[in-house]
Amino acid sequence: MYVNGWRYKMARTGRPKVENPKRHLIGLKLTDSEFEQVKEYASRHNMTTTQVLQRGLDMQYAKEKS
Repeated sequence: MYVNGWRYKMARTGRPKVENPKRHLIGLKLTDSEFEQVKEYASRHNMTTTQVLQRGLDMQYAKEKS
């Protein structure tokens, strides 16, 4: 950007780029009790509900490999 003949670098805006971006969104229907279980587990382990579900998926893959 130029102002009065001087060139200034503009700061980049937005979030930094990540190596493996998460681009896909999955919807999930749960019963009230299932939803409470996930929320409670996440709270007890200081995790987000997304982290709980991702860990569960990882555990299923690990179980399948063994």
